[in-house]
Amino acid sequence: MKRTIIVALAALVLLPVPADAGLFKKKKKKAPAATEAPKPAPKKEKRPAPVEGLFNVQHFKEDWFFQIPDSLLGRPFLSTTRFISTPVNLGVYGGELVASHVLYFEKQDDKILLRGLAYDATADSDDQIHRALVASSEDPIIASFKIDKETDDTLHRHHSSIRVTDFLRADNVVTGFPDASKQRYSVAGLRPEQSYIDHVHTYPINTEVQTVKTYTARTGQGTTATPSGVQTGLMTFRLNTSFVLLPKEPMRPRYFDERVGYFTESHREFSDRQQQVRRRSMATRWRLEPKNAEDIERMKRGELVEPKKPIVYYIDPATPKQWRKYLIMGVNDWNVAFEQAGWKNAIRAEEWPEKADSLGMSLEDARFSVIRYLASPIANAYGPHVSDPRSGEILETHIGWYHNVMQLIHDWYLIQAGAIDPRTHTMQFDEELMGQLIRFVSSHEVGHTLGLRHNMGASSATPVDSLRNKAWVEANGHTASIMDYARFNFVAQPEDNISSEGIFPRINTYDKWAIEWGYKYFPEVTAPILYTNGKYVSEADQERLLLNQMTIDRMSKSRRYWFGGEGFDNDPLAQTEDLGDDQMRSTEYGIKNLKRIINDLPAWVREEGDLNENLAQMYSSLIGQVRRYVGHVGRNIGGMYHEYKSVEQTGPVYVPEEKARVQRAMRWLDTQILTEPKWLIDVPYIQRLTRDPQSQIRPLADQAVTALCSAGTLSNIVSCSYASNAYQPADYVTDVVRMLFRDGSQNLSRWRRYVQSQAVSTLISAWGSGANTEMHPYVTQALQLIQQRVRQAGGDAATRAHYKELDMRIRLTFEK
Repeated sequence: MKRTIIVALAALVLLPVPADAGLFKKKKKKAPAATEAPKPAPKKEKRPAPVEGLFNVQHFKEDWFFQIPDSLLGRPFLSTTRFISTPVNLGVYGGELVASHVLYFEKQDDKILLRGLAYDATADSDDQIHRALVASSEDPIIASFKIDKETDDTLHRHHSSIRVTDFLRADNVVTGFPDASKQRYSVAGLRPEQSYIDHVHTYPINTEVQTVKTYTARTGQGTTATPSGVQTGLMTFRLNTSFVLLPKEPMRPRYFDERVGYFTESHREFSDRQQQVRRRSMATRWRLEPKNAEDIERMKRGELVEPKKPIVYYIDPATPKQWRKYLIMGVNDWNVAFEQAGWKNAIRAEEWPEKADSLGMSLEDARFSVIRYLASPIANAYGPHVSDPRSGEILETHIGWYHNVMQLIHDWYLIQAGAIDPRTHTMQFDEELMGQLIRFVSSHEVGHTLGLRHNMGASSATPVDSLRNKAWVEANGHTASIMDYARFNFVAQPEDNISSEGIFPRINTYDKWAIEWGYKYFPEVTAPILYTNGKYVSEADQERLLLNQMTIDRMSKSRRYWFGGEGFDNDPLAQTEDLGDDQMRSTEYGIKNLKRIINDLPAWVREEGDLNENLAQMYSSLIGQVRRYVGHVGRNIGGMYHEYKSVEQTGPVYVPEEKARVQRAMRWLDTQILTEPKWLIDVPYIQRLTRDPQSQIRPLADQAVTALCSAGTLSNIVSCSYASNAYQPADYVTDVVRMLFRDGSQNLSRWRRYVQSQAVSTLISAWGSGANTEMHPYVTQALQLIQQRVRQAGGDAATRAHYKELDMRIRLTFEK
């Protein structure tokens, strides 16, 4: 170092000096420089303290951070995304569900992974097979977050802070639209510059995220057209995503029984002790438990007890005030069913608090179940629920109540009860009548949110004659379940003088039994049982065996406990909108009532200045009611009765419809429809509604012909033919052709020509689609019989031309 300095000085001495350097001049003293304060280092802006909740939340500048406690790593939680607001005319509304997922966080080095829980198989962690299950169950990684090292949080050291801004704002399966929803709503890519996080609120067991997301709209054929999409090419949605922690200990499942109608969650169950893997289905239901040991003892004595946590629904503050009390009644009416299950005050509805914001309450918060009132022209309502896939426990529900459901129930009631209730003779029901109708629909939808499916067979437990028995039907109701689509007692005649007690549905025998099955608490079941033979019986299986005996006992007592299913198979006793145990008789009474009211419709629906819109609406509803009757009767042709039974119950599960009943159904269709139902169009106002009156009733003929001649009907006839009292296919085909083409050489009316033409079209379609099936020879037989008849028949010019055309169509079909 010293040597370096000397060399440097030597170099300085040897340098030439300029003449004017002034080395020997006296230097002026410089003024002392002002002392400058050193610039302070920029102060690091401190993040605000986190808001504590399920996930502690920090908002700093443009970013949002979640602090994930170590204690919640691996814990499943539910994410539920709902619409808050939607583009006009989309057909989906605020409060409705977008997507729901079960998720969990996992720590990996310096990252936090968000995984989806694909809950389809389970095994006890103590079993050896649990290792194999883990090895074959890799859950998908939905998102990866780098752990934030700059967090200012010093209060909670056992957390991992992650920046979630991009995740919440992005389009992904959790906070955005699944692909199926994008297709449904005709949206394409997300527009990030027009999307943002509005706010995040966190609570003890849930965190709520509200976002605004704008998408490019897809337009053109096959897409959903909305004004915003057409005019701007963009669609903006406001969404709420709720993250709710699932219970640490899943509720004890109640295994599904097909004899009682519940929605289900299911998974495959693996165990070291089993010799066969089966899928376990669990009924979805709310968790109702006694508060303490004292209540358990009271339950053992048969006393009613209040649950630790009752089921509570809130009424959307957007609901018009006059209807709120009826919605509340529809919820509270279910208490009578829960009392049969051993609970009191188990369920209730309340109005949404006026100061909900100050109480930390949000309509989108998954902790609160709400009847959401939707400003929609859709004439409907629906009752979904979100449940824990591990156990079937229902966690929350948002019933969708469309404003225009009132049109639906108005039209039903006027048409079905117009002959027996004079209050219906108007387009504007009084508040009490409409309120009671709302109450019944409310109870039905709440039933779905309690886990109950439709029971379309409930009304068949009531004999047709009982529907006209004033004392009986007012005491027992016209259907055994409010979960049926049995609407109103259209069988009752004016002379029966039946009040609304015998016209309206109510929570009834089946509903009380179904709630008892799903919600009864078994205090005697407290631990698994291991028998000496090594057989292991879990608490859930113990309950299943107890419930099996209860089910056998109830079903042996009365048909009113029967669950008939959703009406999707061809069981004549499990149908939507029908009444009684005999559709041919019940619908005859229904048509009598329609004939009573059809001429009175103009006076009932008259409003000043109306351009026949009211009349057209109600006339269409009346035709629709006749169409229902045709469907009810048609289901008896090739029908198959179906009743689930356990091994302890005797008798067959499937019973084919007998020939005599099929023939009664055929005669009904022939009398009421195939013979022109002129009463439907011989009304003085028909030309105010249509240019061609017959066009209004042709769908009835289409429906009747389909019930007689379709490939499905003929296949059912063949399937049922093994029974000794069933219709044999060859005989059935012969009788159908004889009925449709009995006219011979008579001059055919326009109506009759249409019926025959539709029959040939339906059979040709069945012939083309049914090759190599058992029913195909009988379709061939039917077409050949028709061909023989039309070739021999005569009549006027129009009739002859009609027959020649049918002959040609059949000939060309066989020549293909």
